[in-house]
Amino acid sequence: MKLAKKDAWKYVSITFPDYTGRKFFLEFRNNITFYDTNWSGGTRKEYKAIGNNGVAGFNAPAPWVNGVEGTTLKMRPDVIIVTHNIFCGKDCGVTIIMHPEHAPKWIEK
Repeated sequence: MKLAKKDAWKYVSITFPDYTGRKFFLEFRNNITFYDTNWSGGTRKEYKAIGNNGVAGFNAPAPWVNGVEGTTLKMRPDVIIVTHNIFCGKDCGVTIIMHPEHAPKWIEK
């Protein structure tokens, strides 16, 4: 679902503070699969996690040693994943991914 900047900025400002785009999305998932972590044809997804210990991200290693690509993890309620998506060189926005446990508070808005 689309989000207004005022609703998304709480998460985006700490994960991608230099982001100047206007596209914000929210998804609820039980699992997340990391893909497009390396540049390929102008396409890339950059992932950052917000948890109890702050913000964590990673720089994807070279494709031939990238152990993250294709990995599926179970989403935890205490972790929020924020992705910045670029497709064929075009900024496709930022997506905030949360465990479905958080859905009721967002749906009530």
